[in-house]
Amino acid sequence: MTSPDKFHPVIKFMHGLMAIAMIAAIAIILYAGEMPRGPEKFELYFWHKSLGLLLAALIIIRIVLIKKIGKPAPIGDGLKKTMASVAHGLLYLAMLALPFSGLVMSYAGGHSIPFFGLFEIPGAEEKMKTLGGIAHEVHEIGGNILIGLIVLHVVAALYHHFGLKDDTMRRMFGHKK
Repeated sequence: MTSPDKFHPVIKFMHGLMAIAMIAAIAIILYAGEMPRGPEKFELYFWHKSLGLLLAALIIIRIVLIKKIGKPAPIGDGLKKTMASVAHGLLYLAMLALPFSGLVMSYAGGHSIPFFGLFEIPGAEEKMKTLGGIAHEVHEIGGNILIGLIVLHVVAALYHHFGLKDDTMRRMFGHKK
């Protein structure tokens, strides 16, 4: 597989869609965390879980597409290239771990996992407290790590664009020099 000069339009679209869905899922759960138990909070969980399932599907599709059609090699060399590869690897790991741990947490807690009212994955008939607790910790810690990685990703992209003045952002967003 050859390394293209810019990202495929489908990958660009998925990048934007996933960014919007992730920011929405994070904002929703942070807001819900401040609310008392009740129907409004559970409505927000519905949207958070639906977005989580969407993101799980999108990241799997994105990984498959990147393996099939390729992506541009990181710009730079040495430490910069290594840092970019590690950061992207951690982002992908978090984008896989968060939906998976959320699914396990809900399932083990006996809670269904809805997908925008179209269908739902039923929760376990008997709660699995230990498994649910582990998944909860992974989900909570992973969520905080993901927030940090997103901030790092945005700051690094801005640094590449405004500081280094390289083509990193242009390859994703398609702007000409």
